Amino acid sequence: VQLFAAGEEGTDVPSEITTTATTEETATTTTATTEDTSATTTTTEAATTTTPAAEPKPVGTLITQGSYEYKVTSTNTVSLMGFAGNAEETYVKVKNRITYDGVTYDVTRIDTKAFMKESSITKVLIRKNVTDIGRRAFFQCTNLKTVNIKTGAKVIRKCAFKGCKALRVVNIISGVLEDVKSNAFKNTNTNLVINVATKNIKKMMKATVPSYVIVNKAFDAPSTSTSTTN
Repeated sequence: VQLFAAGEEGTDVPSEITTTATTEETATTTTATTEDTSATTTTTEAATTTTPAAEPKPVGTLITQGSYEYKVTSTNTVSLMGFAGNAEETYVKVKNRITYDGVTYDVTRIDTKAFMKESSITKVLIRKNVTDIGRRAFFQCTNLKTVNIKTGAKVIRKCAFKGCKALRVVNIISGVLEDVKSNAFKNTNTNLVINVATKNIKKMMKATVPSYVIVNKAFDAPSTSTSTTN
């Protein structure tokens, strides 16, 4: 038997074996890199998938948010229906808009009889997106004392504030008010003062409210660029 010491001739690995091993390792590395790249591409594609846009609720759908209930009236508007369930508030602040299930709706109306005979209410703020204050919306809210109506109101419907015996001050900043229906302020406090924004609105108001009501032009009609916080 012939033995060889380390480093002597006969200990070298045949070149063809070395070449084969190196080629296999290279092929394995290339395959792994390709698989990693493919996985990364798949992950990126998944991450960039577009989320479908939120769909507005059908007209007539009722929405409850906090103390209030709303009804969908179009793809982007709702009407305030009143308190939700047994909720009560002393200060009703009508929002400009609400967002529900990813869709934003402007609050454009206070519905018929929305807060009728709600004795908890003492003060009301109606913001600028509300154009229509519905019939009997605050009918016989006997503890209501102050109402502030911002810049968007166009119509105050029949008996909207009728029977509000404690009502002392109504501020109507809107310069676009077009119509105040009959009896809107009938049977209110005999010391009621209504402050409005233009001479024409003052004239219209005096023609429809009881004779004991004092109507003043107390504001300048706001410009169309009025802040969205109104």
